[in-house]
Amino acid sequence: MMVTIIYFILKILIIVVPLLIAVAY
Repeated sequence: MMVTIIYFILKILIIVVPLLIAVAY
């Protein structure tokens, strides 16, 4: 169960981080 939550968060980070970098520039 915990692994599923961590995997879900990682998937969100993989999507959100590039967007934040794009906005920062």
